[in-house]
Amino acid sequence: MYLKEERFTRGTYHKEDEPTLRVLSLGAGVQSSTILLMMMKGEIKPADVCIFADTGNEPKEVYEHLEKLKVISTIPIHVVGTSNIVQDVYDDVNNGFIKIPLYTRNENGKIGISRRQCTSDYKIKPIQREIRRILGRQRLRYTSIEIVLGVSYDEMRRMAYPEKEWGINCYPLVANLITREDCIKYYEDNGMPKPPRSACIMCPYRSDSEWLEMKEEKPQEFAEAVEFDYRVRDMQLMKHYVSRHGIPLDKVDFTKGMNQDKELIDIECQGYCGY
Repeated sequence: MYLKEERFTRGTYHKEDEPTLRVLSLGAGVQSSTILLMMMKGEIKPADVCIFADTGNEPKEVYEHLEKLKVISTIPIHVVGTSNIVQDVYDDVNNGFIKIPLYTRNENGKIGISRRQCTSDYKIKPIQREIRRILGRQRLRYTSIEIVLGVSYDEMRRMAYPEKEWGINCYPLVANLITREDCIKYYEDNGMPKPPRSACIMCPYRSDSEWLEMKEEKPQEFAEAVEFDYRVRDMQLMKHYVSRHGIPLDKVDFTKGMNQDKELIDIECQGYCGY
């Protein structure tokens, strides 16, 4: 008997008793890795396939963890994504449009955040393309595709309805009140090391505590984020920043803003991104 799931659907049609395909959106982070392990142990209904959408800017430990999952997984893992989000942002800046949410500061000093399109372009659309390829279909209308997402109970506000009518977004961790800390403990109880946090190195949604950890423990990746922060600002008239403080990343005192980290949940990527 599998654990129950919260299921979000637009409800216009799902004519088949069984889904056409069941997919685990695998970010190779804490939550989605836990779901994969629970599927392998028969606790959650297994997926037919896991799909990892690669932005080309994941931390080294995420790629290393993904390789380990490929070895132990009893469910096929497909890696999709043909571009690098950092280079694409540089190209977009030259064209006057940026797909990732960067912070801005106006003449009055007020900080805002630009539009986000990266989740759609680098996570959702690549997974949808792979689903069509797997099924050999140009369109998915009148199919029922279950997308299992690694959103935990403590982040349930990240739950979202599917973009398409054929989609069924499934949230087993939420339905069973499983938090991120529960996921970490589950991994430990099964004698496995804690999975990494899955997010782009230069992701503007990182908390101050995460930036500080990167700065202290992964200086090379922090240097990459700092370079990106300066370069994207040098390439345009409007000043954009990776840091929510609206100043250069390498000038931020991350210890001062750590008590506000919980507020970032409200602007987290929805559904597919991270974790």
